Amino acid sequence: MIKTFTPNDILRYLYKETNTIEIKHFEQAMLVHTDILDQYVQLTDVKEQLDQIYEAPSDATIQAILDYSSSDYPILS
Repeated sequence: MIKTFTPNDILRYLYKETNTIEIKHFEQAMLVHTDILDQYVQLTDVKEQLDQIYEAPSDATIQAILDYSSSDYPILS
C-alpha cells in the first residue's frame, strides 16, 4: 500500500504527534521521495524561526490584568 503524506502529516511528525508505525512509514517515505523530505526541511526551518520569536505583553497590559483580578468585579458564569 502506498501512503501519500499531506502537509498536515508532515507537521504531525515534526511536532511528534505521530505513533511509532506512522513514524516508520514517514521516515521511509522521506528516504524515497525527495519532495516529502524537502517539505519537511522547509517546515523545520519555519518552526525554528517561529520558536525564536518571543512576544511579551506590555507592562500596561499586565497591570490591567492585575488590577482587574484584585478588584471586586462580579464573576461571570
